[in-house]
Amino acid sequence: MTDKRPIRRDRVLLVAVILVGIILFPVLMRSGGSVPQKESVGEQQSEEGVIQQSSSTVLPESEEPIISEGTEETSAVEEGETLRIEEPVEEEQPADLVLSHVVAAGEQLGDIASRLGVTIEAIMASNRIFSSRGIREGQLLRVPREGILHSIKSGQTLTDIALTYGASIDEIVEANWITDPSMIYADEEIIILHPRSLPWENVIYFSQGEEVRFIWPLFGPVVSPFDWRIHPVLGNYHHHDGIDIDVASGTTVYAAAPGKVYFVGEENGYGTLVVLEHSDGYYTFYGHLSEALVYKGQFVEAGQPIAESGNSGISSGPHLHFEIRNHEFPIDPLRFLS
Repeated sequence: MTDKRPIRRDRVLLVAVILVGIILFPVLMRSGGSVPQKESVGEQQSEEGVIQQSSSTVLPESEEPIISEGTEETSAVEEGETLRIEEPVEEEQPADLVLSHVVAAGEQLGDIASRLGVTIEAIMASNRIFSSRGIREGQLLRVPREGILHSIKSGQTLTDIALTYGASIDEIVEANWITDPSMIYADEEIIILHPRSLPWENVIYFSQGEEVRFIWPLFGPVVSPFDWRIHPVLGNYHHHDGIDIDVASGTTVYAAAPGKVYFVGEENGYGTLVVLEHSDGYYTFYGHLSEALVYKGQFVEAGQPIAESGNSGISSGPHLHFEIRNHEFPIDPLRFLS
């Protein structure tokens, strides 16, 4: 008979304990019942075993940052501290820099200028007013807080405008938020912040405060009118197509109306000549000049200096020969001049 060894109870008990441990260990791991929890994200163990608080604070699970309506945020960094989110501030557009005023009964330009904090000259130039008395009740006046308003003419460029007012193109572009200096449009208004010259002041002076189609190009006695005459140099009988204004050589000549420079150069009889082309088929001629101040193709404003008078060409002495033509037909300038 084979000897059978008795099963030791202590070994059976040990095996049972191991089996129970194998079964229960995964359950305990999932429930966290007997497994140490990991350290908080906001805490870290130092080498000496002391728990130190990290730089980032962990919010309790029940707390979250509170965002209020509008722009306030409650921070968890310090209790009670409020962080304010500033709303972006919109920059002023060119239109925001223009003031408007409706003329009341009995108001004078001086009163309006004082109320708006601008000059009388700026109001008159911005609104093309010929006389300080030339406003009426109910009229809308517009003027920038600084500088003047300019209405762009057909065919006018930023270079032309800069030359008219003695301003820089960059300054005009920046003041009016112009993205493409080559793309400007007729009848749009732009602000000229710091005009170094103001042609409209010359318009007021040479129009003598009257609203006219053409202003005097300069002042002086008319020594030869528009009519048939004996030529003072050639002696022949001919039609004088303009008027001769007696002035000294070097006197500044101003554009009689806004327009484009059609011709600059020497012309038989006229000497040094400037011709401006205006709207509606009109032209103005300025002859016997000593110097031209403009170039062909340039757009000039009424009252802008364009030349200096002289004695060039067939001339009996220093003077300005001035013509107005409707297409090719000469018209007596005194019909237009006040």
